[in-house]
Amino acid sequence: MVDPYGDAALESAALRNFKRMALVGGMLSIAMGLVLLLFPESTLAVIAALIGVLLIVVGIFRIAEAFSSKGASGGHRALIGVMGLVFIVIGILCLNHLPTTVKLLAVLLGLAWIVSGIAEIAAGFTRRRTGWGKVGTILMGLLGVIAGLIILFWPAITLTVIVWITGLWLVALGVVQLILAFTSGRAAKNAAMTIP
Repeated sequence: MVDPYGDAALESAALRNFKRMALVGGMLSIAMGLVLLLFPESTLAVIAALIGVLLIVVGIFRIAEAFSSKGASGGHRALIGVMGLVFIVIGILCLNHLPTTVKLLAVLLGLAWIVSGIAEIAAGFTRRRTGWGKVGTILMGLLGVIAGLIILFWPAITLTVIVWITGLWLVALGVVQLILAFTSGRAAKNAAMTIP
């Protein structure tokens, strides 16, 4: 068998490294997917908590920036400091009211889909060309608006479904990675057999 890469030992080592990475990645993907599928509400609470922590960290950095900015005017530094305090307060509120934070995230996601859907519909109607490109753009916009409205009217159920879909996707991705790991393991053995 002729090695297309010119170095069977190098190819075998690369395939073995890929196998290890794919095995670890596959197992982690499946584990994370199962966590999302089994504990969707807890997952949403963790996401809300992480957002709260992120806002607090951003606020601390903004306050530090206000004190350490030497080239900025006093008013600008005061504004940065106030913004930092606002971030910290919002972060603390997020941490103290996780269910409300999850609902707020759903509202923001729904509004974002509605706005992007309306933009898609407007873009579809303003297109000069006719045919499937125009129809497809308008349909995508309508689907975005409908998805946004569903999220706004049923936020808890919708977010849980999104978590489940993400969990299923991660499990499927993990299975594919494990299949790739096993096939690359066989390929590494075949490549190693060609080493003189």
